[in-house]
Amino acid sequence: MKAFTISTALALLTSLVSAAPAITPHEARQFQAQITFIGAADGVFYQSVPTDGSVFSITLSVPATSVPNLIPAANPLSVSKIRSEGGATCSFTGIDGSSTVVVGAQTVDVGPPQTQISGSCRAF
Repeated sequence: MKAFTISTALALLTSLVSAAPAITPHEARQFQAQITFIGAADGVFYQSVPTDGSVFSITLSVPATSVPNLIPAANPLSVSKIRSEGGATCSFTGIDGSSTVVVGAQTVDVGPPQTQISGSCRAF
């Protein structure tokens, strides 16, 4: 009887483990990178961005007029620096063709300063 109980418990555990979805190492590293765009006269805005390598648009979030949510809007800020809180390598493209790469937790100059229109980040 003891052998039957042990073998039944092992079979149950095996079936539970094999039924659980496998998480790849890349999926385990996914998070939202926290990016700060810094412009002249200390103008700043923040954006949380995916770290899966997809290309995202850079937008401001502004209050909606009749609802309490924020809505994306065009980004008018001429960006002179981009700061990342870390954990990913990110590249950004400016409206006039600049390309800025931020690796890990650092602040990088954008040259020449310009509105940023898109980016892409990949988790380490």
